[in-house]
Amino acid sequence: MAPENLVISTEREEEWQELQTVLQSGFLDKSQNLKRFLEYVAHQYFSGNHEPVKEYSIAVQALNRMQQFDPQSDAIVRVTAHTLRKKLEQYYATEGAGHSIQIKLPPGKYVLKFERKERATLPTAAAPLPEPPVQAVPGVRPSQQMTSLHLAFLGVVILLLLGSYFFHFSELYPRSDNPKPPAKTIESRALPEAAGIAADKTIRIRFGPASRPYTDAAGQTWLADRFCTGGSTFSHPNHLIQGTDDPALFQEGREGKSQCRIPVPPGNYQLLLLFAETAGDKVAARQVNFKINNALTAELDVVDEAGGDDIGLGKVYTGIHPMDDGTIHLDFVSDGAFLDAVEITPAPSDGAATVRMIAGPVVFHDNVGNTWLPERFFQGGRRTFHPDNLPKNDNSKLFEWARYGHFHYRIPVVAGKVYKLRFYFSERWFGVTNGGPGGQGSRVFDVYCNGKTLLKDFDILQNQNGGTAVMTFDHVKPTAHGMLELDFMPVKNYPLINAIEIESE
Repeated sequence: MAPENLVISTEREEEWQELQTVLQSGFLDKSQNLKRFLEYVAHQYFSGNHEPVKEYSIAVQALNRMQQFDPQSDAIVRVTAHTLRKKLEQYYATEGAGHSIQIKLPPGKYVLKFERKERATLPTAAAPLPEPPVQAVPGVRPSQQMTSLHLAFLGVVILLLLGSYFFHFSELYPRSDNPKPPAKTIESRALPEAAGIAADKTIRIRFGPASRPYTDAAGQTWLADRFCTGGSTFSHPNHLIQGTDDPALFQEGREGKSQCRIPVPPGNYQLLLLFAETAGDKVAARQVNFKINNALTAELDVVDEAGGDDIGLGKVYTGIHPMDDGTIHLDFVSDGAFLDAVEITPAPSDGAATVRMIAGPVVFHDNVGNTWLPERFFQGGRRTFHPDNLPKNDNSKLFEWARYGHFHYRIPVVAGKVYKLRFYFSERWFGVTNGGPGGQGSRVFDVYCNGKTLLKDFDILQNQNGGTAVMTFDHVKPTAHGMLELDFMPVKNYPLINAIEIESE
């Protein structure tokens, strides 16, 4: 049934029914953004608006972005459209293959298209094929039917008796090579079994009053806050958070003295705690003190380390193992303590997990099984998306997205450790091979890490081979607060980066 403010014409009735079939099929249930996007552009279509819908309207009215949404710096609409387009193609290649009407979202615009699929028909001159003769089936006398039923019933009874015998036998004499797991092992696996571990085996939890899981811009699931007691929850939804494509992760959380017990499988983990000061406090106004597995960490001033209010901040802690109860203990011990979200990632030994970021709101899996996550902890610059004319290599999609302009990153790592740093570049604008103006010398920039020069007068075109340039730096040391502060400074035109990889040495 159409909404009250929407009248479906007779000629559009079949198309409306096809839309409802897709929405109710469950095919898009894992991403509310995809459903809201489809519903919004469908409403425009059935309202008679066949003009391209603006990105801003979709972002604010369908995807819950704030009024300050800037399509130049936030590609959520383009990413969602690309994903929905692929989902619809997949749906009509499988479950909806036999539908007479199919929904399309043509590339480059946000207007739905309903295509009628031609039904296969016999040529008009062909005579209808004769029906095959109906073969006689011998009748079954009542006595034969009763005999068959009795035999079937007797077989079922025998199977039940045998099953019961073997069940009791196995309970009395369990196999020594398959002992029952202890109770705490079952408890430690409760989280991954109930919610599913992400492809990168990371457990993601969002704190605050929300009772349902959250799906971020890249399609990753964040569990709701259900592992903590004490303190209170807060929500500041009108704050624009810098350094993330998902401000909702930083707009609410838990504050005050509280205790969290997060069940995880046995192993070694890295914790990434996420903060953003949204209460308007000044530097040194709110100190965050907490313990991880009963060990007190260094006092944290979120505003000072982030560089101000409403800026996403991450803190990394490694060598974390579940305690005897199968959980990781996270206890906040100061009245001003708070937390927005946490990522719990398996790590090699007690070292830090490798950081791989692509300069876009997407997840990418390379040809050797590594997972590249969406960029974050960025400020300044803009993002661009170029899915065409990619480099000719196995990991070409690593270069679909780029951040360009005057920008910097503040990437959390472990203080005191040493890292190997790799930058991935591909020049997709300047040069004759790109159909653009100029050539070598058209884009020149500097890159600094914690104030030290990594690249001076760097030109991607002069350094790339096969359409890409990968620059590696060894023995990179973070700041005393555990940060890699990467600054990209223009010399001629704007700096550009496609992906960043940070590996512990």
